[in-house]
Amino acid sequence: MRTGGVIVVALIGGLLAGLLLSEIIGIIGMLVFGTVAGIRFLPVYLAVAGAVAAPLLYRRSRRRSRPR
Repeated sequence: MRTGGVIVVALIGGLLAGLLLSEIIGIIGMLVFGTVAGIRFLPVYLAVAGAVAAPLLYRRSRRRSRPR
């Protein structure tokens, strides 16, 4: 159940980070080049990457924090 929650949080966080990064790239592209710049579907890519990486990192951190 916790892994599912971690995946959902990672999806939402990746989507929001992707939106923010996409907007920053767009603004810099307009200021520097005077034309539209960006990566298509960046928020989706980051959401999927976060959903894949988060459970792996969560398990890794749980394994290290076990008392010996």
